[in-house]
Amino acid sequence: MIDIMKSLLIACSFFALLAPSAFAADLAPQPVEPAVPVVLPYSWTGFYVGLHAGAVFTNSSARVGAVNFNDLDDTGFIGGAHAGYNYQFDGGFVVGVEGDIDYTSLDKSTNTVLGGVLFKANIKSEWQGSVRARVGYAFDRFLPYITGGVAFGDEKFSAIQTVPFARVSNSDTRTGWTIGGGLEYAVTDNWLVRGEVRYTDFGHNSFTASGVPGRVKLDEVSTTVGVSYKF
Repeated sequence: MIDIMKSLLIACSFFALLAPSAFAADLAPQPVEPAVPVVLPYSWTGFYVGLHAGAVFTNSSARVGAVNFNDLDDTGFIGGAHAGYNYQFDGGFVVGVEGDIDYTSLDKSTNTVLGGVLFKANIKSEWQGSVRARVGYAFDRFLPYITGGVAFGDEKFSAIQTVPFARVSNSDTRTGWTIGGGLEYAVTDNWLVRGEVRYTDFGHNSFTASGVPGRVKLDEVSTTVGVSYKF
Protein backbone atom coordinates (compact mmCIF):
# COMPACT_ATOMS: atom_id res chain seq x y z
CA MET A 1 0.00 0.00 0.00
CA ILE A 2 2.83 2.33 0.87
CA ASP A 3 4.47 1.62 -2.50
CA ILE A 4 1.25 2.51 -4.35
CA MET A 5 0.99 5.82 -2.44
CA LYS A 6 4.59 6.69 -3.29
CA SER A 7 3.94 6.01 -6.98
CA LEU A 8 0.86 8.24 -6.97
CA LEU A 9 2.80 11.09 -5.29
CA ILE A 10 5.61 10.83 -7.85
CA ALA A 11 3.10 10.88 -10.75
CA CYS A 12 1.27 13.92 -9.32
CA SER A 13 4.56 15.78 -8.88
CA PHE A 14 5.54 15.04 -12.50
CA PHE A 15 2.27 16.37 -13.88
CA ALA A 16 2.49 19.43 -11.63
CA LEU A 17 5.85 20.25 -13.18
CA LEU A 18 4.53 19.85 -16.76
CA ALA A 19 1.36 21.94 -16.29
CA PRO A 20 3.03 25.45 -16.15
CA SER A 21 5.01 24.67 -19.29
CA ALA A 22 1.90 23.61 -21.20
CA PHE A 23 -0.04 26.64 -19.95
CA ALA A 24 2.81 28.97 -20.97
CA ALA A 25 2.84 27.36 -24.41
CA ASP A 26 -0.85 28.15 -24.79
CA LEU A 27 -0.17 31.79 -23.89
CA ALA A 28 2.74 32.19 -26.35
CA PRO A 29 2.04 34.73 -29.15
CA GLN A 30 0.94 33.11 -32.38
CA PRO A 31 2.53 34.12 -35.70
CA VAL A 32 0.64 36.98 -37.39
CA GLU A 33 -0.11 36.89 -41.12
CA PRO A 34 1.29 39.99 -42.90
CA ALA A 35 -1.37 42.57 -43.77
CA VAL A 36 -2.32 42.81 -47.43
CA PRO A 37 -1.73 46.39 -48.66
CA VAL A 38 -4.86 48.22 -49.81
CA VAL A 39 -4.48 49.80 -53.26
CA LEU A 40 -6.86 52.71 -53.70
CA PRO A 41 -8.18 53.66 -57.18
CA TYR A 42 -6.36 56.56 -58.81
CA SER A 43 -8.07 59.94 -58.49
CA TRP A 44 -8.02 62.42 -61.40
CA THR A 45 -9.23 65.31 -59.26
CA GLY A 46 -6.81 68.24 -59.17
CA PHE A 47 -5.02 71.01 -61.04
CA TYR A 48 -2.40 70.23 -63.68
CA VAL A 49 -0.02 71.99 -66.08
CA GLY A 50 1.93 70.61 -69.01
CA LEU A 51 3.51 70.82 -72.44
CA HIS A 52 2.47 69.30 -75.77
CA ALA A 53 3.63 69.19 -79.40
CA GLY A 54 2.65 67.66 -82.72
CA ALA A 55 1.49 68.39 -86.25
CA VAL A 56 -1.28 70.59 -87.66
CA PHE A 57 -2.93 70.14 -91.05
CA THR A 58 -4.89 73.09 -92.49
CA ASN A 59 -7.60 73.38 -95.10
CA SER A 60 -7.48 76.97 -96.34
CA SER A 61 -8.64 79.00 -99.31
CA ALA A 62 -9.08 82.68 -100.15
CA ARG A 63 -10.75 85.03 -102.58
CA VAL A 64 -9.63 88.60 -103.34
CA GLY A 65 -11.84 90.50 -105.75
CA ALA A 66 -12.44 88.06 -108.61
CA VAL A 67 -9.32 85.97 -107.92
CA ASN A 68 -9.60 82.61 -106.12
CA PHE A 69 -6.68 81.02 -104.28
CA ASN A 70 -7.57 77.39 -103.64
CA ASP A 71 -4.16 75.86 -102.94
CA LEU A 72 -3.40 77.24 -99.49
CA ASP A 73 -3.50 73.95 -97.52
CA ASP A 74 -0.49 73.53 -95.26
CA THR A 75 1.14 71.13 -92.79
CA GLY A 76 3.16 72.51 -89.91
CA PHE A 77 4.39 72.18 -86.36
CA ILE A 78 2.22 73.01 -83.36
CA GLY A 79 3.38 73.08 -79.75
CA GLY A 80 2.79 74.90 -76.51
CA ALA A 81 1.51 74.73 -72.95
CA HIS A 82 -1.74 73.72 -71.32
CA ALA A 83 -3.29 73.96 -67.87
CA GLY A 84 -6.55 72.81 -66.36
CA TYR A 85 -8.55 71.24 -63.57
CA ASN A 86 -10.32 67.87 -63.35
CA TYR A 87 -12.97 66.65 -60.92
CA GLN A 88 -13.76 62.93 -60.64
CA PHE A 89 -17.20 61.80 -59.46
CA ASP A 90 -17.94 58.48 -57.75
CA GLY A 91 -18.26 55.86 -60.44
CA GLY A 92 -15.51 57.18 -62.69
CA PHE A 93 -16.94 60.18 -64.55
CA VAL A 94 -14.44 63.03 -64.88
CA VAL A 95 -15.25 66.61 -65.90
CA GLY A 96 -12.83 69.48 -66.28
CA VAL A 97 -11.80 72.67 -67.99
CA GLU A 98 -8.57 73.31 -69.89
CA GLY A 99 -6.83 76.16 -71.68
CA ASP A 100 -3.87 76.08 -74.04
CA ILE A 101 -1.67 78.44 -76.02
CA ASP A 102 0.42 77.29 -78.98
CA TYR A 103 3.04 78.34 -81.47
CA THR A 104 2.44 77.20 -85.07
CA SER A 105 4.74 77.21 -88.09
CA LEU A 106 1.93 77.58 -90.65
CA ASP A 107 3.14 79.65 -93.61
CA LYS A 108 1.83 78.82 -97.10
CA SER A 109 2.12 80.66 -100.43
CA THR A 110 0.45 79.93 -103.76
CA ASN A 111 0.15 81.38 -107.27
CA THR A 112 -2.74 81.63 -109.70
CA VAL A 113 -3.23 83.14 -113.12
CA LEU A 114 -6.32 85.06 -114.19
CA GLY A 115 -6.62 86.85 -117.54
CA GLY A 116 -2.94 86.31 -118.24
CA VAL A 117 -1.94 88.07 -115.01
CA LEU A 118 -0.02 86.30 -112.23
CA PHE A 119 -1.39 86.65 -108.70
CA LYS A 120 0.38 85.50 -105.54
CA ALA A 121 -1.05 84.90 -102.07
CA ASN A 122 0.32 84.00 -98.66
CA ILE A 123 -1.36 82.95 -95.41
CA LYS A 124 0.47 82.68 -92.10
CA SER A 125 -0.53 81.79 -88.54
CA GLU A 126 2.02 81.96 -85.74
CA TRP A 127 -0.08 81.32 -82.63
CA GLN A 128 -3.41 79.97 -81.52
CA GLY A 129 -5.14 78.80 -78.37
CA SER A 130 -8.38 77.53 -76.89
CA VAL A 131 -10.54 77.30 -73.77
CA ARG A 132 -12.36 73.97 -73.57
CA ALA A 133 -14.48 71.67 -71.44
CA ARG A 134 -13.38 68.05 -70.99
CA VAL A 135 -15.57 65.03 -70.18
CA GLY A 136 -14.24 61.51 -69.70
CA TYR A 137 -14.61 58.22 -67.88
CA ALA A 138 -11.70 56.92 -65.83
CA PHE A 139 -10.60 53.30 -65.90
CA ASP A 140 -8.32 53.69 -62.89
CA ARG A 141 -5.19 55.29 -64.44
CA PHE A 142 -6.58 55.47 -68.00
CA LEU A 143 -8.78 58.41 -68.97
CA PRO A 144 -10.37 58.51 -72.44
CA TYR A 145 -12.06 61.88 -72.94
CA ILE A 146 -13.76 64.24 -75.37
CA THR A 147 -13.15 67.98 -75.40
CA GLY A 148 -14.59 71.07 -77.05
CA GLY A 149 -14.82 74.82 -76.74
CA VAL A 150 -13.74 78.18 -78.14
CA ALA A 151 -10.61 78.57 -80.28
CA PHE A 152 -8.71 81.69 -81.28
CA GLY A 153 -5.61 82.45 -83.31
CA ASP A 154 -3.84 84.96 -85.49
CA GLU A 155 -4.11 85.13 -89.29
CA LYS A 156 -1.97 87.16 -91.65
CA PHE A 157 -3.03 87.16 -95.30
CA SER A 158 -1.60 89.02 -98.28
CA ALA A 159 -2.14 88.93 -102.06
CA ILE A 160 -0.13 90.52 -104.88
CA GLN A 161 -1.06 91.34 -108.46
CA THR A 162 2.14 91.36 -110.52
CA VAL A 163 1.11 93.55 -113.52
CA PRO A 164 0.29 96.25 -112.78
CA PHE A 165 1.66 95.80 -109.28
CA ALA A 166 -0.88 95.95 -106.46
CA ARG A 167 -0.93 94.46 -102.98
CA VAL A 168 -3.62 93.88 -100.38
CA SER A 169 -3.08 92.50 -96.89
CA ASN A 170 -5.09 91.80 -93.78
CA SER A 171 -4.21 90.72 -90.24
CA ASP A 172 -6.80 89.51 -87.74
CA THR A 173 -7.25 87.51 -84.57
CA ARG A 174 -9.67 84.77 -85.55
CA THR A 175 -12.27 83.17 -83.27
CA GLY A 176 -13.86 79.79 -83.92
CA TRP A 177 -14.68 76.47 -82.31
CA THR A 178 -12.79 73.25 -81.65
CA ILE A 179 -13.73 69.68 -80.78
CA GLY A 180 -11.81 66.44 -80.36
CA GLY A 181 -10.77 63.68 -78.03
CA GLY A 182 -7.84 61.92 -76.48
CA LEU A 183 -6.47 59.37 -74.07
CA GLU A 184 -4.55 60.22 -70.91
CA TYR A 185 -2.58 57.88 -68.64
CA ALA A 186 -1.26 58.48 -65.12
CA VAL A 187 2.29 57.10 -65.13
CA THR A 188 2.65 58.05 -61.45
CA ASP A 189 0.34 59.86 -59.03
CA ASN A 190 1.63 63.18 -60.42
CA TRP A 191 2.96 62.61 -63.95
CA LEU A 192 0.49 62.16 -66.83
CA VAL A 193 0.99 61.48 -70.53
CA ARG A 194 -1.57 62.04 -73.30
CA GLY A 195 -2.39 61.86 -76.97
CA GLU A 196 -5.04 64.11 -78.52
CA VAL A 197 -6.66 64.84 -81.89
CA ARG A 198 -8.75 67.98 -82.49
CA TYR A 199 -10.62 69.66 -85.32
CA THR A 200 -10.73 73.47 -85.29
CA ASP A 201 -12.88 75.65 -87.54
CA PHE A 202 -12.15 79.37 -87.81
CA GLY A 203 -14.85 79.84 -90.46
CA HIS A 204 -14.75 82.55 -93.14
CA ASN A 205 -13.14 85.90 -92.44
CA SER A 206 -14.28 88.77 -94.69
CA PHE A 207 -12.31 92.00 -95.04
CA THR A 208 -11.77 94.98 -97.31
CA ALA A 209 -8.24 96.22 -98.02
CA SER A 210 -7.38 99.11 -100.35
CA GLY A 211 -11.00 99.10 -101.47
CA VAL A 212 -10.80 95.43 -102.55
CA PRO A 213 -13.06 92.88 -100.81
CA GLY A 214 -11.52 89.64 -99.66
CA ARG A 215 -12.40 86.49 -97.75
CA VAL A 216 -10.26 83.78 -96.13
CA LYS A 217 -11.44 80.33 -95.00
CA LEU A 218 -9.41 78.35 -92.47
CA ASP A 219 -9.97 75.09 -90.64
CA GLU A 220 -7.50 72.50 -89.38
CA VAL A 221 -6.81 69.16 -87.69
CA SER A 222 -4.09 68.86 -85.05
CA THR A 223 -2.54 65.75 -83.51
CA THR A 224 -0.42 66.20 -80.38
CA VAL A 225 1.23 64.26 -77.59
CA GLY A 226 1.94 65.80 -74.21
CA VAL A 227 3.04 65.44 -70.62
CA SER A 228 1.43 67.03 -67.56
CA TYR A 229 2.13 67.41 -63.85
CA LYS A 230 -0.87 67.03 -61.52
CA PHE A 231 -0.70 68.77 -58.17
